[in-house]
Amino acid sequence: MPKVRTAVFGNDLRVELKNFEISGNGNRISIVPEGAGYFMPEIGPTTFLDWPIRKKYLLFGAPVYKRIYFTIKKGSKCVDFLTGVVYGPDEEALKQSNANLLVTKIGKDANQGTPWYVWIILIPSLLSFLMLLQMSGVLR
Repeated sequence: MPKVRTAVFGNDLRVELKNFEISGNGNRISIVPEGAGYFMPEIGPTTFLDWPIRKKYLLFGAPVYKRIYFTIKKGSKCVDFLTGVVYGPDEEALKQSNANLLVTKIGKDANQGTPWYVWIILIPSLLSFLMLLQMSGVLR
């Protein structure tokens, strides 16, 4: 599958710039194609910028461009540079991903056992209690 350069803007305004595959039908970028974090923004003819990366020859010649798509994390579509519209999260995709996440939690015990910090407190307390019983003459 062909890959495209994509800049994904997070909520903290940090950018993740990576190469991601295009979906089978060619109109979406497969960032997270399935599961709880489903995120496949739609691309169109005006949703990219041609970014200059270098000159054709070392110091002269025409510049060489690389196509970059821009999207917001969990956005339904990439940024449309013709109209200037920035698309937010797709509500249906968010509902579906939340439902998938909840389905995986059905039947699991909420209490996964005793946490490690409880054992760290319990073991020395138990040892000191046994030493106290031995010193007082209860245990011989």
